[in-house]
Amino acid sequence: MSVQRPRDAETTKKVLLDTAEKEFLEKGFGKSTISQIAQRAGMTKSLIHHYFGSKQGLWEAVKSRRFKDYYQKQMEMFDQYEPSNRLELLRESVAVYFRFLQENPQMSRILVWMFLERDQEGCLEKNRKLAEIGGAELAKAQRHGHIRQDIDPRFILFTFIGLCQHWFQDKEHFLRDFGSENLPEHLDEAYLETINKIFFEGILPR
Repeated sequence: MSVQRPRDAETTKKVLLDTAEKEFLEKGFGKSTISQIAQRAGMTKSLIHHYFGSKQGLWEAVKSRRFKDYYQKQMEMFDQYEPSNRLELLRESVAVYFRFLQENPQMSRILVWMFLERDQEGCLEKNRKLAEIGGAELAKAQRHGHIRQDIDPRFILFTFIGLCQHWFQDKEHFLRDFGSENLPEHLDEAYLETINKIFFEGILPR
């Protein structure tokens, strides 16, 4: 069923982004086409080119829209935290990223497609800025003796990102391999608590 063409620009862009996201998540960037997205949205290809320039531009807009809220929350935390409490900042950062993936299952699928298609451009500028600030704060925490000296701060960031992403991308395999009996009622919360126990006890000074 075709979608009735909206009249205003913002609604038009939203319909195109929503439709493109569904198409990209089902087929990946490589196998999706402008023609398929336009037909599915009930619009013309020229509208997509007008608002987004190309299929690549549309894909970047889809990724950016999903990532924007997380980026803003994380930057607000960096602006508001007390410098003496860098470990708590890291703990909160893990929780914010975990909640972001929990509340946005589409983002986990986007990340899978980015990995499969070797897409290194997604939200690159924002990712680099977060990594730069996070790495700098962890390095300061090391200098003040709050975390171990024998761990590269960049690996700390990469590890917590990977632990969060892997859970939401592969939780079904956990349930398949270990079964669903005798599991905590709130499985996501139990996993996050486990991350905190293993991760934060592991980086404390010995």
